[in-house]
Amino acid sequence: MGDGSWDNSGVPLSKKGMPLWGKILTGCGLVLLLLLGSCVGLACWGIHRVGSLADKTWGEMDRSVRGLKTPEGARDLYRANPGLAENYPTEEDFLKAAEGWRSNLGEFPSRRPNLRDLMQEQKVGGHFTVSTQNHTTRIEYQIPKGGRLYLQMESERLVDLRVE
Repeated sequence: MGDGSWDNSGVPLSKKGMPLWGKILTGCGLVLLLLLGSCVGLACWGIHRVGSLADKTWGEMDRSVRGLKTPEGARDLYRANPGLAENYPTEEDFLKAAEGWRSNLGEFPSRRPNLRDLMQEQKVGGHFTVSTQNHTTRIEYQIPKGGRLYLQMESERLVDLRVE
């Protein structure tokens, strides 16, 4: 049994546990691991978000192009999107414009190419742009073997469409 004195008679104390520098390195390693994990998570979220937006955009482009291919489809497209009346006051105006666009519809892919292919197309002269500001989305796409498709949506409703 000890005598309760604080004097250790000159014997050096034995330290237990990890040295201070080891604790610091472990803490820094954990912080680095958390930062890397957060960056990877953020990147995955961003890629998913971009893919989701591209799917939604591509769906609207596909519906529009399919509608433009026939007079009946163009008529249905005009009637389903009353915002088009701002640029095409009458259905006949829209049908006349759509008739002129048919030769420029080219080979529009029904399924969205993967994001890597879209980026590659852009590097070799292709063009796919989506810009969103407030509630307005503008889409521009160079149709393979065809013209350039322009769409504008406000609050997710088609208000302008043309193929040049």
